[in-house]
Amino acid sequence: MRTLRTTAFVAVLLASAAAPAQTYFSGDAQEVSPFYGSVQYQFGIPIGNTSDYISDVSWRGIGVDLDWMVKPTISIGLALGWNVFYQPTNKVINNIPGQSGPGFAISGPQDRSFNFFPILADVRWLPKLKTGVRPFLGLGVGAYITTQQLGIGLYSYATTRCQFGLAPELGVLIPVDTGVAIQVSTRYNMAFKSGTIPFQQWLGLYVGVVWGQGI
Repeated sequence: MRTLRTTAFVAVLLASAAAPAQTYFSGDAQEVSPFYGSVQYQFGIPIGNTSDYISDVSWRGIGVDLDWMVKPTISIGLALGWNVFYQPTNKVINNIPGQSGPGFAISGPQDRSFNFFPILADVRWLPKLKTGVRPFLGLGVGAYITTQQLGIGLYSYATTRCQFGLAPELGVLIPVDTGVAIQVSTRYNMAFKSGTIPFQQWLGLYVGVVWGQGI
C-alpha cells in the first residue's frame, strides 16, 4: 500500500503542477497550455513470468490517458488502464497464488487469470511535424494493482498486490480533424515483485482516439 500512496501523491503533484502552468511561451507569443486526452483499445503480449503463467495474448484491455502540454513539445499527465490475461490450461502448476513457495505439483483443468490496473504518472516528448503528425516518446512511473487468480475444479485462489512499475512508450498521433487524432502506440509494462507476485511484464499495443487542443 506504500506504493499506492506514493503513486497517488505523485498524481496529485502532477495535477497541481499542471493547474498553474496554464501558459507557455514561444518567442514573443503567449499560448495556452492545452489539455488532450485519449481512450485506447489495448492488446497485450505476455513476456517472462507473465508468459510462464499465461502464454495466451490478451485481447481485453482498455486505457485512458489525461495529459497537459507544459511546453510546446512536452506533456505530463496520468495513464490509467485495465488489462486482463486469461487462459484455460492443463499445464502442471506448483505454486498457488498467495503462497510463498512450491511444494506440490497439480495438473488438470485450470482457469488462470491476471487483472492489471496501471495507475501511472507519465511524461512525453512529442514534436510536431509539418504534416501535423506528432511522434512521441514517453515514460510512465507508478503502480500496478495486480490480481492473480487460479481456479481448479471447485476451488479458487486469488491474491492482490500493489506493484511498483515502469512503462516506457513509443507512439504517434495522426490528426484526422481539428482537435481529433488517432493514436497508435506501444508500451512496455514492467510491474516489479511484490509479496508473492513476482516481476510481471508485457508488451502493450494500443490504438485509440485522441481529442483536445493539445494535439
